[in-house]
Amino acid sequence: MSDVVDITILGAGPSGLAAAYYAGHRDASVRIIESLEQIGGQVAAVYPEKHVFDVAGYPKIQGQALVDLCAEQGLQYGPDVRLGEEVQTLERLSENGEELLSVTTDKGGPFLSRALIITAGHGAFEPRKLGVDDIDVWEGKGLHYFVREKDVFRDRTCVIVGGGDSALDWTLGLQDTARHPIALVHRRDNFRALETSVNEAKQLETEGRVKILTPYEVREVHGDGHISAVTVENTQSGESEQVECDALITLLGFHSHLGAIADWGLELEGKRQIKIDPTSCQTNLPRVYAAGDVAGYPGKITLITIGMGEAAIAANNAVAAIRGEKVQPKYSTD
Repeated sequence: MSDVVDITILGAGPSGLAAAYYAGHRDASVRIIESLEQIGGQVAAVYPEKHVFDVAGYPKIQGQALVDLCAEQGLQYGPDVRLGEEVQTLERLSENGEELLSVTTDKGGPFLSRALIITAGHGAFEPRKLGVDDIDVWEGKGLHYFVREKDVFRDRTCVIVGGGDSALDWTLGLQDTARHPIALVHRRDNFRALETSVNEAKQLETEGRVKILTPYEVREVHGDGHISAVTVENTQSGESEQVECDALITLLGFHSHLGAIADWGLELEGKRQIKIDPTSCQTNLPRVYAAGDVAGYPGKITLITIGMGEAAIAANNAVAAIRGEKVQPKYSTD
């Protein structure tokens, strides 16, 4: 059985690290449990070299650089960090007249704490795949679901599939790495991405550096041991063409699920978010809070900056509940 800490934080992404900072700043003891083998959550795992533009205070910052700074801030009070452990069960128990929360993982436990903050991002996630026969055989042979290192695509002929921010971001972000033009394939004429990114991609198309194919879908993948081309079809006219390709990057979003957390009796907002009161970030379970992308309420905007703010709210409310105090932030300025 582990030592009792004040707060257990589930997830070591930017929101979890922010919660660790605020809890530590309030002199609360903290344990962080992260299912991945590294600090940084989805930012570090999926897009460490992607630039992030909407974090307060940074006009532009690379994902890994952001994570490194979050870790420097969040780990400064010495929390117990457990990586590569996926949470399984949550129980309440009484010890020496005190009610505690007991969490187990696939590696061990129980881990005891007085409060719990869930910052599990989108939960367990796996990429959505192209609806092409035998698509899995191309994994490791030119098919990519993430862009972790830009240099992997140096001088490659890239076809990017998707219509959201990630697809547009990497169409722009690989301009200094991949061979031109980068083909961008989307099944609709309209993109879901930020308007400024779409406009920039259209400008690059006039310069011959991007080829936008809408409304198109990938129908076939060709190659002998490695991808060499794809066949794309116009979904309106039915006409198809073959596009040279040695790196097929599909950025179609993720299937995500809460895993074992879904069985804890938490009230949900939709299918993949935990419902919270945004004024306290508390869930329907006493002393269980949630912050970041995993936390939901009507009108919620899933941005890193929002998650950091929710982490501060959750941590300060957790500390107040543990100590029987009024909620207050205890400002950090000198």
